[in-house]
Amino acid sequence: MSQALLSLESQLRSALLGLAVGDALGVPVEFQGRLVRRRDPVTGMRAYGTHHQPAGTWSDDASLTFCLAEALAEGYSVRRLADNSTRWYEDAFWTPHGQVFDIGITTREALHQLKNMPKEASPLVGGRDEMSNGNGSLMRILPLAFYQADAPLPVRFQQIAEASAVTHGHLRSALACFLYLELAAHLRTGLTPAAAYARLCQDAPAQFHALQVPAPEAAAFARFLGGQLASLPESAIASSGYVLHTLEAAVWCLLRHATYADTVLTAVNLGDDTDTTGAVAGGLAGLCYGEDAILAEWLAVLARRTDIEDLAHRAAVGCMAAQGAPPRPIPNSYWATPAVLGCEYPGDKVVALARAKLTALLDAGITDFFDLTEAHELISYEPWLQELADQRGVVVRYQRCPIQDVDVPTPAVLEGVLTALADTVAAGRKAAVHCWGGVGRTGTVLGCYLVRAQQVSGAEALASIAQKWQGVEKSHRVPRSPETAAQCCFVEFFH
Repeated sequence: MSQALLSLESQLRSALLGLAVGDALGVPVEFQGRLVRRRDPVTGMRAYGTHHQPAGTWSDDASLTFCLAEALAEGYSVRRLADNSTRWYEDAFWTPHGQVFDIGITTREALHQLKNMPKEASPLVGGRDEMSNGNGSLMRILPLAFYQADAPLPVRFQQIAEASAVTHGHLRSALACFLYLELAAHLRTGLTPAAAYARLCQDAPAQFHALQVPAPEAAAFARFLGGQLASLPESAIASSGYVLHTLEAAVWCLLRHATYADTVLTAVNLGDDTDTTGAVAGGLAGLCYGEDAILAEWLAVLARRTDIEDLAHRAAVGCMAAQGAPPRPIPNSYWATPAVLGCEYPGDKVVALARAKLTALLDAGITDFFDLTEAHELISYEPWLQELADQRGVVVRYQRCPIQDVDVPTPAVLEGVLTALADTVAAGRKAAVHCWGGVGRTGTVLGCYLVRAQQVSGAEALASIAQKWQGVEKSHRVPRSPETAAQCCFVEFFH
């Protein structure tokens, strides 16, 4: 096992165990207020209490965190995360004792909706109104701190926002998750909690500007990002289920204490949403202080500890595999070669979304765009592309190579695009090839490109695309690319 994998696994295991222990400390006293905790502070693992569970039992916080980690182990996509979360809700997947005993209202509504939706529908069903800003996505987001951590800011934020939106779709929830993961990333580099928080406060304004965060949403985080969180008295720290309260409370506990135990016990003894505050603080504290800092007697009673440690290993392997490939500029994309990307249509009816996708592609170094759609199918993104390229001083090339939907290219169109792709790569440029969904026509053309450029058989080209297709966001609902038997046959016999 490489040193890099050992280090990643150690950090992931410390974070997962730290989160689960913090959760388990809070489960028996959930919903009890701060005054109760002052009279009867939690000092160690308790049994039964609020949910009548044995000592060491973790709740939905850890369960859904493990569902995300499992998705990382399997080859991450937001669809896989949604499916795992639904399995938890319906089939008790990743529960401590085979049953679900605690779930937030917003999370329940989203997972119930997912259960009754067709697989081809978007899994981003979380509530988007301001009242849907509970802590149900923040509590489970920590494993994403280990996935494609070096991806460009727009890509990183889009991944976080989509993972949040499985249950919580409002921008505020996404931003809370983003800031939490940025802090975790700084802790991963070895910074102290105080230094990591200072770095977070220093970087966030420019990041919010780059992400075009609306002023009212940025203002919601003004106190958290003001740099003075640790100096606030306990009376100023709320511990409700509101996402911003949980973020502030967890980081406040981390900044005020110097050990894992003191951090999580302080979090739990704030009262109210004790398991989630304990979990969110515990994940950061575990990452910061390491597994050895978690009291042995707490780990000894932790439910499914061995399974959690195995999950940490598998998730680390999955994250390392993702690091070995260039990051996907947008979720529905894959690198057919280091210089040629297959993706979905990078435009959108919503101009801001189109610009975000095109920005991510340009950030990935893509300069040549090959559009396989017919002119009547979609709104042209070429004007936005040229505008963004001009702002950067970059020369881009756009070429339409029309193929009828669910069909194969004519010989003339195919030869044209293959020749142009070869010229692009020979010139040291990068290309994006897309149709509407990035599945049928895109896979067909890229399969033929691999046959010619890499001198492989059609069957080998199809196998390469099938492997790269795994992890594309829509791969769970569209299991293969190319899409039709005729398209696959076309590639197989192309020479």
